[in-house]
Amino acid sequence: MRRTGGGILRKRSNKAWLEALRSEGPQESDAIADLTELLRRSAFFYLRRHSHELKDLAPEEIEALAEDAAQEALMAVRLKLDSFRGEAAFPTWASKFGVGMALSTLRKRQWRDVSLDRLPVGWDQPSAVPVSRDGWHQPELAAERQEIWLAIRDVVENELTEKQRQAFSYILVHGVNAMVVAERMGMTPGAVYKLTHDARRKLLVALGRRGLSKEEIMSAFAAPG
Repeated sequence: MRRTGGGILRKRSNKAWLEALRSEGPQESDAIADLTELLRRSAFFYLRRHSHELKDLAPEEIEALAEDAAQEALMAVRLKLDSFRGEAAFPTWASKFGVGMALSTLRKRQWRDVSLDRLPVGWDQPSAVPVSRDGWHQPELAAERQEIWLAIRDVVENELTEKQRQAFSYILVHGVNAMVVAERMGMTPGAVYKLTHDARRKLLVALGRRGLSKEEIMSAFAAPG
């Protein structure tokens, strides 16, 4: 797959992609150049679709963000080559990394000027909040959700550590990017991931002791209002 004068990328088979990226010399260089361009395009397309979140940036700055996202995505793709199973075309599979890095870029920008200390603690909101979208017109469902929410608050407040509560609030409740949380909490991304994983597991175990299964919780909050 090679760029032509019009900027079109020539097709490679899945096998050819893998062989080129695992080779050395000109073949590898050409494949990396083509892959980088593919990732840049996917990242740029995603960023353009969400340009309302980047209103303060000039077009060339958005292009620079796409370039940065493509470089990060390139490293991720090369690390994950062995996980590619050929169930989709390689460019389709790889493009997801470009989109993922572009999404991560948006999330980092979203939270970069926000003081995490000032974020409201998600589980402190009244139990009516997670069920209010249904207008209380299904009393049994509303009551079930209220009971589950109160149980979640009890577990978070009494059984999680302070850092687990912070990670739970930032990442699972507010959707803050884990890289941002790691920087603000003075931890590595891996440590934050483990903290969040442990908090989630502890929460599910504690809710299980209260007779609430993961499936029951998901069913209650996924049910139509």
